[in-house]
This record gives sequence, structure tokens and C-alpha cells, in this order.
Amino acid sequence: MGELEDLRQRVAELEQRLSEVHAQAETVEREAALQMTRAINLNARLSVILSLSAALPNSRDVDTVVQLIIREAATLFPGTSATHLFLVDHERNTLILRASASANPCTIITHPLHGLPGKAILAPRAMLLVGPELELTLNELDPYHLADLRNSMHEWPPQSALIAPLRVDSQRFGAIVLYGGVHAHLYHPRDIPFIQALADLAAVSIDELNQRTRAAALQRDLALTQSLHAEAEARLNTAQAQLLQSAKLAAVGELSASVAHEINNPLYAARNSLYLVEQDLSADAPERAFLTIAQQELGRIARIITRMRDFYRPARAELAATNINVLLRETLELVQTHLRHSHINTMTELSSDIPVIIAHADQLRQVFLNIILNACDAMPDGGDLRVRTRMLQARYEAPTTIEIDICDTGVGIPPEHRPHLFEPFYTTKTHGTGLGLAISAHIISQHNGRILLESEVCQGTTFSILLPTNQD
Repeated sequence: MGELEDLRQRVAELEQRLSEVHAQAETVEREAALQMTRAINLNARLSVILSLSAALPNSRDVDTVVQLIIREAATLFPGTSATHLFLVDHERNTLILRASASANPCTIITHPLHGLPGKAILAPRAMLLVGPELELTLNELDPYHLADLRNSMHEWPPQSALIAPLRVDSQRFGAIVLYGGVHAHLYHPRDIPFIQALADLAAVSIDELNQRTRAAALQRDLALTQSLHAEAEARLNTAQAQLLQSAKLAAVGELSASVAHEINNPLYAARNSLYLVEQDLSADAPERAFLTIAQQELGRIARIITRMRDFYRPARAELAATNINVLLRETLELVQTHLRHSHINTMTELSSDIPVIIAHADQLRQVFLNIILNACDAMPDGGDLRVRTRMLQARYEAPTTIEIDICDTGVGIPPEHRPHLFEPFYTTKTHGTGLGLAISAHIISQHNGRILLESEVCQGTTFSILLPTNQD
């Protein structure tokens, strides 16, 4: 009987040890399963962080960034009652709610720099708040914000919260706050690195977007500054050119007055001599016609000399109704012999729509004559001269304009000479004075018109004279 009792006792001990081994095995299995679950959750969270890291650089604005952060916060922290992301408003010294995920719609617009958002933005790193510390921080809110926050969640008060600052180096952009509801142990210290990673990704992305915005603004400012500098430089160059032109024109005016004074005396003597010769001719003498032409041309020279004293600033009394087509025909008639000897063919295309304008006929004749003679000089071996008139229709408030084109098939003008052609004393001719085109341009400008130039080397040149029909 004693041996049987010993055997039963040993069996009981073995069963007890076996039960303990089974219990230990179950504990190990549960721990292994828990570790496996944690590992799976960790891998899932890491996958969320990696996906978010890839998606955020493609965001084009801050709203897209904060919405991505709020969406992924729900994946990283399931069971969260409310998620709020605030950004700093430096002008008003407040935090603005830019994105949220709550059980009920949240109407918080701004938030002072206290409460959980204020604590978050001032914190050096992410924090987990539970118990009295969380309750004390919530009580810092004013009644309005506290009621608004309470209405945004089904369960109140929250027993835990995760907070993290959005910061890059010493610059703080905002804060993210997650409320855990009434479950006391919803959040765990191991959640802190993930809320910090979420906040860091948001801060870096917002900072990059701000940098892009600042860079784009600086680029625009630089482009505007360069444009303004170029415009100012162009105006300066134009002003300098106008100043130089004015100085040259003043010199021309002084020279013209001097020449006019010197020519007047011999011209007066020539006109008197012709008058005396005319007195000795009979009324039907054939020479009288040539004498009349000579007197008329000397009279025209006298009027030109008179106007040279103030460098072609005609008085209103000298302006009269002028037919441009008739004036061009008369000018071509004057140089017809020269054109024929130079083997130059003349073609005219004079529009019948050209109206009579108020102008100084002698001055315009001098401009046409000067340009035509220049065209002859440009065709030493002969060529074609085309004179054309046409009307240009008015645009906006501009007056209707007459265009006179004088075209030649000569040697053309090299590009380096074109900008200086209308400057006084600038000439490409061996025996030229450099005054013809300068005076012509001045005459046209006094008629409120312009002279344009188009030329191609070895192809020819076209001078276009634009005269408004209204000379007021």
C-alpha cells in the first residue's frame, strides 16, 4: 500500500509540473503572438511613413500636405477620437486650424498659444499626455474653445493625447494633436516616434513649399528688377541720345544762322542784278522766261535762308494747303534730267485718295529732293526709283496718315550706319556735309510726322515718310 501511495503522489507531481509547463507554453505563445502582432503593426506603420515620404514631395500646396497628414494619422493611430493640425499665424500670433478629423464637424478657426496646441508647439519633441497633466492642460482653454473641442468628439473627456511640434531646426510651423478618447491606455510611449515622424514630415514638406514660394517670389522680383533696370537704362540711353541730338541740332541752328547771314548779301545783290537786267529786256524777249525762272528760284532760296535762322521752325503763316502728289511730281520734274543722265528709271504709284494737307510745301519739296538725290547717289550704275503714296488707316486715337515711300535699287546702307543717318554731320559720302537727312528729319518732325528706313546691302533702300492728315 505504501508503494502505491508513493506512485500516486509522483503522478500528481508530474501532472502538476505538466500543467505548469503547459501554462508556461501558453504564456510564451501569447507573448510570441503579441510580439508578432507588434511586428506586423510596426511594419504597417513603417510602410505608411514610407508611402507618405514618397507622396509629400509631389504636393503642390500646403492644404494638400496637411490633408495627407490627417488622413495617414488615422491609419497610424486607429481609435483616435479627433486629430487637429494647426499652423502658425505670425501676424495674429495665433494657431490656425488647417485640417482636422473629428467625430463631429469642428468649427475651431483660431486657437491661442495655450492648451494642447500651445503646449505642442513649444515642446522640444513629441509627447504623450495622460491623467492629471492632460486634464490640467485642457482646463487652460477658454470656455468657447473647450466647448467647441468637446462637441467635436463623441467621448469626453479624453484620457490620453499625443502632441508634436511641426519644426525644422529652430523654425516652428505649427502643431499636431491627437485625442485618444475615454480609453485610458489607447496610446503608448512606443507611439511617440511615429507621431514625431508624422510631424517632421509635415514640417519639412511645408518648409519646402514655403522655400519654393519664396524662391518663385524672388525670381519674379529679380525678373521685375531686371526689367525695370533695362527699361531705365533704355530711357537713359534715349535721353542721352536726345540730348546729343539736341546739342547737334543746336550746332546746326547756329551754323544755319551764320550761313544765312553770310549768304543774304550776295543773294540780295544777285536778285537786284536780275531786276536790272529785266528792265532792259523787251516785253516779248525770249530770255524773259528764263529770267522769270531764275527770279522765282532765287526767291525760294531767299525764303529758305530766312527760315534757316531759326532752324526750320515755320511760322503758321507759311503753312498752306498742299497736295502731296502734285509736290512729288514737281520734285521729280526738277531732277528729271539728272535721273535720265544717271540711267535711272522712274516709276510712280500715287494714290488718288491722298487728301490735301496743311503743310509747308517748300520744306517738303526739299525733303523729297534730298532723299531722291541720295537715292541717285546710291545707284551709280543706274537702277530703278519708285515713288509711292498711300493712306494708312487710323488706329485707336491716332490720326489718318499719308505714307510716302521713296525706294531705290542701290547699294543699300550697312547696318552700322543706319542708327546714325539722321544725326547732324554724320555722313558716309566723301564730300557730304551730313546735314541733309538731319534737316529732313527735323522738317518732318515739325510737321508731326516721322521718317522710317528699311535697307538691305546690295538690294536697295526705302525711305518712308509718314505725315498725319491733321497738322494741328
